[in-house]
Amino acid sequence: MKISVTRSGGFAGLTDEVSAVDTARLDTAARQKLEQAVRRVNFFELPARLPGEPIGADLFAYRVTVRDGAREHSVTFTGEEGAAAALRELLAAVTGSKS
Repeated sequence: MKISVTRSGGFAGLTDEVSAVDTARLDTAARQKLEQAVRRVNFFELPARLPGEPIGADLFAYRVTVRDGAREHSVTFTGEEGAAAALRELLAAVTGSKS
């Protein structure tokens, strides 16, 4: 499973990759933690854009993309507080497990 997080926008309007993880390169415990986090939030069932986003011209937009075999899905939200609590857990796991 490959998981990437990109961030764009902000005052400068830049785009950068926050994290990219290939779970095949992680140890068993870290791999299981990430893959379970993806399943726990039903990532592939989430809408492409999360509702209830904050408003602001200089906010960051985040895009989380998960590739699992032939399946690929991306979810976009504005501002870190725009992510649902469960998705924040997944983001923390991904950014804490860089490979």
